[in-house]
Amino acid sequence: MSSAQARSSLGTNIHFTETLEDGSIFVSRVPRQLPAISEADLPPPIRQHAPVEQKPLTAELRKTLVKLRNEDPAHWTVSRLAKKFDVSARTVLMAAPCPQWRREEIQRQADSEWEKLGYKKRLIRINRLRRRLLW
Repeated sequence: MSSAQARSSLGTNIHFTETLEDGSIFVSRVPRQLPAISEADLPPPIRQHAPVEQKPLTAELRKTLVKLRNEDPAHWTVSRLAKKFDVSARTVLMAAPCPQWRREEIQRQADSEWEKLGYKKRLIRINRLRRRLLW
C-alpha cells in the first residue's frame, strides 16, 4: 500500500501537495484560500453593546460634582454620582477625584484591617500578591 493510499484510508483531509525547491514535499491539510465568511454566516453576538451617549460636562455640572464629592465622599461615591448625573464613572473620576483626606482615611482603615489579621492570613495575602506579580 502506498503512502497516499494509507493517508486516504486514514481519512485525513489533504487539500494539496507541492514539491519544494529542495525536493521535499509540502502537504497541506487546510485549503490554500479559506472560504469567505460573511456576517450572516457568523453566530449572533453574545452581548449587544449599545453605544453610550455621553452627556457633555458643563462647568456648572463639574462644580456640583466636585462640591458633592468633597462634602461627603463616603456617601457620594463615583458610581452614585455617575448614576445621579447620567455620566460615566470615568468622567466623574476625572472631574471630581477623591479628596486627599479621604484617600488617607481609606488607607488608615486598610492598615487597621491588616493589623487585625493573624499571621496565617497575612502570609496567604502576601503570597497571593507575589503570585499576581508573576503574571
